[in-house]
Amino acid sequence: MSRLLFPCLLFSSLLLSACVNRAPATPPLTQTQLNTSLTNSEMRLTENLAQLCQTLETKQGFHSAQLQDIEKNQRQMNSKLEHIEEQLQQKSAPKAVAAAKPAQCPSVAPAVRTNGNINNLGDKMVMGRREWMWIETINSVFEARVDTGATTSSISAQDIVDFEKDGKRWVRFLLVPNGAESRFEVEAPLVRYVRILQSSQEGGEYDRRPVVSMTVKVGNMIEETEFTLTDRSHMTYPILLGRSFLKDIAVVDVAKDYIQPKPAIIGTPKQAVPTTDADKK
Repeated sequence: MSRLLFPCLLFSSLLLSACVNRAPATPPLTQTQLNTSLTNSEMRLTENLAQLCQTLETKQGFHSAQLQDIEKNQRQMNSKLEHIEEQLQQKSAPKAVAAAKPAQCPSVAPAVRTNGNINNLGDKMVMGRREWMWIETINSVFEARVDTGATTSSISAQDIVDFEKDGKRWVRFLLVPNGAESRFEVEAPLVRYVRILQSSQEGGEYDRRPVVSMTVKVGNMIEETEFTLTDRSHMTYPILLGRSFLKDIAVVDVAKDYIQPKPAIIGTPKQAVPTTDADKK
C-alpha cells in the first residue's frame, strides 16, 4: 500500500507545480502607455503648482492691503500728533510770557542779596574746579581746589603748635604755598582732632590731625568753616574745599574754573606780614 501512496503524492506535487507556472504574467507597459502616464503626472503637478501660486498671490494681495491700511493709519496719527503739538505750543506760549514778567521786577531774592553775586544757581553759589579764597586771619588770597569727594576741607600746614589762648585751645601753624617763598603764620581756634587713615602708608596707619575753624571768603560769600591741618606743600594747591564748605551754599561746575570773582584784600591784617626764608636767615 505504501508503495502506491508515494507515486501518487509525487504526481500530485508535479501537477500543482504545473498549475502555478501556468498563471499569466503581468504584461509590460508599452512606450505609448508610459508616455501617457508621464504626461498625466506632469499635468497634475502643473495644476497643483498653479493652485499653490494662486493661493500665495491671494495672500500677498491681502497682506499688501493690510500694510497700506497700517501706513494710512500711521499718517493719520502723525497728522493728529502734529496738530496736538501745535495746540500745546500755542497754549504754553502765553504762560512763558507770563512767567518771564516777574524776572523784570527789580527785587532780588534774599539769597542773592546776601552774597551779592550774579554767578548763582537759585539760592546757591556756582563754583568751578578751582576758585580764589580769602583767609581773614592773614588777610591773603590763595588758590583752592574744589573737591566734592572730600568730606572736610583741608589747608596746608607746617610746624603745627597747640597752645592755650584766653582759656581756650588754639593752633599756630605755617601756611607755605607750593612754589612760593612767603610763609604765612596762622593762628586759629582748635575744634577737635581727627584720625585719618593713610592708605599710602604700609599697614594703613592712622594720622592724627587737628581741625581748626577759620573765616574765609569765596566770591562775595563770607563763611566760617572747618579745615583739617596737613602738609600739602608737595601738592599744587595749598587749600582743598570739601563738602563741609559746599554743603547748602554752593554747587560745582567741574567744566569751569574761577567762576567766582577773586576776593580783594580788605582791612588791615590781624597778624604780621608774611615772612620769607631769607628773613629767617
